[in-house]
Amino acid sequence: MNKKYKKWLTAIAIIAIFLLLKYAFTIADASDLIFLLKPTNIFVGLLTGSHSVYIEGNGYYHETLNIIINKSCSGFNFWLLSFLSFAYLKLPIPTALGCAYLLTIFANTSRIFASIAMQSRALHEAIGIITYLSFLILAHCLMEKFLTWRKNNAKFV
Repeated sequence: MNKKYKKWLTAIAIIAIFLLLKYAFTIADASDLIFLLKPTNIFVGLLTGSHSVYIEGNGYYHETLNIIINKSCSGFNFWLLSFLSFAYLKLPIPTALGCAYLLTIFANTSRIFASIAMQSRALHEAIGIITYLSFLILAHCLMEKFLTWRKNNAKFV
């Protein structure tokens, strides 16, 4: 298969994955997003010393903090944007999904922890926007630099 068709097929696959996952999110509940919520909850618990209880279909409730880590806290849309960003850098699709997942857990934990530390409901959305945008830009730039460095320093055997 020539390179032009391979690029088009890859682009179509990336768009299809994005659209399929975006649709899946609209019908998902917290139980379906456990792959994002559970690790985020674990790290939030470690950072705050708070213990949570999982409420089926709703999320992780931290009584001492009076917060619930639910579907809206999953970082799912950030995961999708990160995936698109890494795919744009021509990472293989599974690698782009995996890197985006790890970045999402880290960014999401940071966002929730910052919101807890600020203890302000009014700033909650602003903190989310600033945190996610900062992580997305930083990760994209770092990955681009790494890929450029790797390409320029590749040894041909």
